[in-house]
Amino acid sequence: MLFDSFSAPRRRSPLVLLFALLLLAVAPGVAPAQEVAALPPSWIVVASQGPAEVRHDRGAWLPLMSGAVVAAASEIRTGPAAEVLLQHGEDRVHLMGQSYLELPAAEDGTMTRLVQWLGSALFEVDHRPAPHFEVDMPYLTAIVKGTAFTVDVTRDGSAVAVTEGVVAVATPGGAATRVAAGMTARGYAGLSGLTIEDSDAADSPESPPADADHPWPAPDFQPITRTLPQM
Repeated sequence: MLFDSFSAPRRRSPLVLLFALLLLAVAPGVAPAQEVAALPPSWIVVASQGPAEVRHDRGAWLPLMSGAVVAAASEIRTGPAAEVLLQHGEDRVHLMGQSYLELPAAEDGTMTRLVQWLGSALFEVDHRPAPHFEVDMPYLTAIVKGTAFTVDVTRDGSAVAVTEGVVAVATPGGAATRVAAGMTARGYAGLSGLTIEDSDAADSPESPPADADHPWPAPDFQPITRTLPQM
């Protein structure tokens, strides 16, 4: 499984970074190599298994291949039984099947921001002194300094299960808390509050059927209200 390679100890990847620089340097319509450092950082597709697609700036969907460089203002969707591993510096994302992840257009500041519209993903975030990583969901927002946590999003709710460190979460209605390792926070459609429960006792979302004819995940794209919790 791709998960095995994702869970291995982190190592810096100079070859991957060199590949990204070379690709950006020779691709048409992008800045030359000496200007790459000034561009918004992209995500590298470390591995892609099963049906997965990417599109940039709401353009046409294209197959997502291992080794690809995914820039900001892009979206990734996965089909049944798919897995995608993404890396951005020392931060990594393991996106599961039947999931929809957005890499929003770059914003001012040092915060890395992703939007999980549907499905499941494991986030492994490098530790820094200040909060620097944000995951928005339809019913929760998560902010971290560095930790490992899993996000599950359905049409009825969003959940954040923490496996390492602490994650600050908040709902669009303003409810906020810090979630420690071993705990799961949940936000629900139509409710302003959230719940906290032991992850071992939490119900896991049902896996989508591994059917080749199953449609791609299709979020309803309702506007997300970002309520940023304090770390």
